[in-house]
Amino acid sequence: MLLTVHKFNLEAMKQQVKHSDLSAHQRALISDLFNQHNDTLLRFLRTRLQSDSDAHEVAQEAYVKLLDLDKPGAISYLRSYLFKVASNLAIDRLRAKQTAVKYQPLLFFDEESPSAEQEALVNERVQLVSSFISELPPKCRKAFLLSRYHGLSSKQISNVMRISDRMVRKYLVRATEHCKMRLQKALESSE
Repeated sequence: MLLTVHKFNLEAMKQQVKHSDLSAHQRALISDLFNQHNDTLLRFLRTRLQSDSDAHEVAQEAYVKLLDLDKPGAISYLRSYLFKVASNLAIDRLRAKQTAVKYQPLLFFDEESPSAEQEALVNERVQLVSSFISELPPKCRKAFLLSRYHGLSSKQISNVMRISDRMVRKYLVRATEHCKMRLQKALESSE
């Protein structure tokens, strides 16, 4: 699989370089850059993104940005530029994933009217989650409730609780992880 994806990137890169409006010298520079540093770039991106496919996609995007430069020869440190562009693209991708997860709705049932059984299950889960929340340390519980039930941002919570924004985020992660873990264990034991 990795070899197939790598060959695809190599072929795609060669095609993009071949069909670009760059001079022969500039095409040779970028081709050499790809041949010498692509494996290193992919390892760098895999470490950042924790995904082989994302690493290949971001590397491809970085090379496309490199090809879009008006004068790629003007940048004397193409390797540094390539890694910086790839790093920025990786950060953008991670932020996009975090935003997608953050705003993913929590659904216990479909949009249709729930059956009596589904309603009972939802009520049971709500009671379970409520008990899990009550197990949290007081400050952690307060931060979680201010965030989830009152809709306050972490900055607003830090002002209300007179703690740092970073500490609020730690409390929110801790509370969420605790509730997820406890709910998972409860669901596994009921099966």
